[in-house]
Amino acid sequence: MANEIVRHHNDLNTVIMRKWSSEEMNFFFAIIAKARDKGTRLMKFNTDELKELASSSRKYRWEETMKSVADKVIDLKYYERTEHSYAVMNLFSYFRVDEKERIVEVEVSSKFEYVINKLEAQFTQYELAEFTNIRSTYAKTAYRLLKQWRTVGRREFEINEFKLLMDMPASYKACHIDRLVINPILSQLSPYFQNLKVKKIKSNKRGNPVLGYEFTWNPEKSESYVT
Repeated sequence: MANEIVRHHNDLNTVIMRKWSSEEMNFFFAIIAKARDKGTRLMKFNTDELKELASSSRKYRWEETMKSVADKVIDLKYYERTEHSYAVMNLFSYFRVDEKERIVEVEVSSKFEYVINKLEAQFTQYELAEFTNIRSTYAKTAYRLLKQWRTVGRREFEINEFKLLMDMPASYKACHIDRLVINPILSQLSPYFQNLKVKKIKSNKRGNPVLGYEFTWNPEKSESYVT
C-alpha cells in the first residue's frame, strides 16, 4: 500500500490526546489521513484498510481499539480562545463502527472542517507509517508538534505549555519529565528528526528551576513530501 501522508491544520496539535493509547492514536490519524479534502459529507472507510494503515496486527486488540476510539472521539474537543470569546467544538458530528460490515462511518463537524479540508497554510504533515512506529504516547504527541516546525528546525516550549500539551501528571518533577517524557522523545524521534537535541531553559533564581525546553534538529526541506 502506498505510504499515506497525514496533513491537518496546526490547530489539531493543541488537542490533548495523552490519555489515548498508542493504538488508538494510530487508528485516529489513519482516519484523518483518509478523510482529508472530503468535505463534511458522510464518509465510509474499510476497517481492514484502516487496520493496515494503523499497523495493527492483533484482531481482538484492533476491535477493542475501534470501540474505545468511538467512545473517546465524543470527548475530543478543540477549545478556541480569543480576548472576548470562548468556543468549544467537536471534531466529528458522527462516528460509527460496524464490525459486521467492516466499515467505519465518519462525518466531520462543519465548524471544524478547516482542520482537514482545503489546507493551504498553517498545516502539519508527516508520514503515517512513521507515526505508527512510535510507541510512546508522549513521543507521538511531540512528533506532531515538532513536525509543525519541521522546516524551521527549532521549537521552544514554556514549561507550563509543555506540561499541558503533553498532558503529564501534575506530580511530575523535572526528574520525572527527564526520564518519562524527554528520554522517550529523544530515543524514539531521533530516526525522524536528524540531530535531534533538547536543551533545558533554566532560571537564574535559587535552585535554577526549569522554565522551558528547546528542541532543535536539522531542518527538513519543504519539498520533502509528495502528496
